[in-house]
Amino acid sequence: MSEQPRRKEIRLTDPEAVGRLLTEVCTSVDDADYVFITSRDGLVVASGNSVDTSKEDEVALRGSVLAAAAAGIGDHFAAMTSHGRSQSVLFEADRGSVGVFPLTSTLVLVVGGAESVSLGRLTAAARKIIATLHSPEN
Repeated sequence: MSEQPRRKEIRLTDPEAVGRLLTEVCTSVDDADYVFITSRDGLVVASGNSVDTSKEDEVALRGSVLAAAAAGIGDHFAAMTSHGRSQSVLFEADRGSVGVFPLTSTLVLVVGGAESVSLGRLTAAARKIIATLHSPEN
């Protein structure tokens, strides 16, 4: 009988541990410059980035409420058009892109990419991050 993999529990009450995990994941996934988790009401849970800068922390603090609003708008559009549950809300700018992805019913994952990252590549990077966060090892 094979043994079930042990799950390494990261408690959301420990934002430093979650931040370290997000930084580790962001560094290991191509096309993601920064990542943060926010609650649906706009409170930052944790943030991480692939470069050592405080700019992403500022984006997390300022963008958390916008991310929560974007997720809510995405939910409303999906419901209004009867297309099922919202899977993501994507924004493309001339110097990068940002995606807002539901992580749980109460948490939202925000992933930012550089100028050269298309929305498709950003979505693929976000799905890798979500899969890593949901994996039994994390």
